[in-house]
Amino acid sequence: MNKINSKNIFLLACTVWIIGIVWSRFAISLGMILILVAGLWHGQIVDKLKSFFTNKYYLCVLGIFILYLATGLYSDNQDYFMQRMRIKLPFLFLPFAFASVQNIDRETIKQVMYVFIGVTLTGVLWSLSHFLLDVNVYIENYSKGQILPTPIHHIRFSIMVALSVAMSIYLLMGKLRFKEKYFVSAVIAFFAIYLHILAVRSGLLTFYVLIICTLIYHLLKNRNIKLMGGIIAATLLAIFLSTQYIPTVKKKIGYTKYSLRLFAKNENIRELSDSRRLGSIAAGIHIAKEKPIIGIGYGDLMDETNNYLRDNYPELVDLELLPHNQYILTLTIAGIIGLILFFLFTIYPIFYLGGYRDFLFVTSQLMLFASFMVEHTIESQIGVAIYIFIILFCMKNMETKALPQ
Repeated sequence: MNKINSKNIFLLACTVWIIGIVWSRFAISLGMILILVAGLWHGQIVDKLKSFFTNKYYLCVLGIFILYLATGLYSDNQDYFMQRMRIKLPFLFLPFAFASVQNIDRETIKQVMYVFIGVTLTGVLWSLSHFLLDVNVYIENYSKGQILPTPIHHIRFSIMVALSVAMSIYLLMGKLRFKEKYFVSAVIAFFAIYLHILAVRSGLLTFYVLIICTLIYHLLKNRNIKLMGGIIAATLLAIFLSTQYIPTVKKKIGYTKYSLRLFAKNENIRELSDSRRLGSIAAGIHIAKEKPIIGIGYGDLMDETNNYLRDNYPELVDLELLPHNQYILTLTIAGIIGLILFFLFTIYPIFYLGGYRDFLFVTSQLMLFASFMVEHTIESQIGVAIYIFIILFCMKNMETKALPQ
């Protein structure tokens, strides 16, 4: 029997964590705890703490927690502040946990990627099984703003699928056996088709950010402008055809136009997802203008948002809406100072230790930045679980040089 070590625990922890994202919230917490166990397994806590505080990447992740925590000093609603900060707790202890895990090798990193792709695949198959049971009904539902069933919230799941495509492309850039290449290539095609059937805008946005990053990467590497021109033309053609011939995409576009018209008239907007999104963003911008320097504090976000909605979009009151943009949300609660710090904490890691030279590292970060533009990505347990796993795992990948840079 192999001796239990931090590498075994790390692999188990990541597996439990990833399974939890799709199928069990309890497993998410268990996986995070196991990561901490892996980090503490060989002792030497003082040495690990010293090492942690010299790693600017992990400190930036911790900095996100401290940024939101600091707004509690001027939040009136402390109960709601504590509720929000409980969701952010992984930003407090997981950077140290990942930094402290030892003896992670290339094979372990590769195995974790396959777990991430495989678990995502189970969720996609589950979702499509529902779709295939009654295709016409689900297509028609898209015209009503409804969506294909997904094992977790459709926005978070679509982003997870797009990130799985990024991992799959990254694996193809390494040394794989023929069967592995066949499987990974098939998964990429399958996930790309699914994202268009699902037709969630956040997922498609992150997917096309990935496509752009892939094109730029190969252009810089191969300098074959003609080939890249052909791929770009094919991609644009695929986008156009999807809007014309994929029923769910067409229905989604029609529903979006319909909801925007109603929002402009402020009529019957309570059940329209786009109206909720736009109303919450408008609330965030208005509130940020009132206290632009340091913001209103995390604890008062819900109260102030409802106050604005009550005066301007009363149908949207008491839906527990937050600004549907992570940057605007941060500006609202922490002001311009907080937004600048948030930019620095999230962007600096790309340049730390040459992260911009690693395809998975820079691509996944840009995909998550894109999600910040249209979602409050890290304001739910699932969102935090996906985000912090990706950014910390990518750093561990960089440290171990798991695949060719």
